Amino acid sequence: MRLPLILVFLAGCAVPQPPRDAQIDVVWNRVEDPQKACQGLSGRTELFRILGCSKWNDVAEDGARVCSIYAPMPRSEHDTERLATLGHELMHCFDGRWHDRWGRMNPEEKSAAAGNSSPPHD
Repeated sequence: MRLPLILVFLAGCAVPQPPRDAQIDVVWNRVEDPQKACQGLSGRTELFRILGCSKWNDVAEDGARVCSIYAPMPRSEHDTERLATLGHELMHCFDGRWHDRWGRMNPEEKSAAAGNSSPPHD
């Protein structure tokens, strides 16, 4: 049951890996139809429903990297789907590609999310 939900979140998650020490400006573009907006940005039709996406833009005038999030406004503080989408895309702005194409966290990121400072050993 989790796999379909994960696949829904993955469709818009094509973000290059940012430098860890770079300043990042985040711009939230509130869109009512993230499917249309994200497909327009990627230039391809997605098979799964897109809840949101993030995209790196060029460096801003002050030298900061700019990451734009395209996601709808939560309807209330209880709108967990839209809040989770916003948080998911924000994590991509700060950490780049932290999951593989099937939604599993990469080993280094899984370790960091668990509070470990070094990646796990095989």
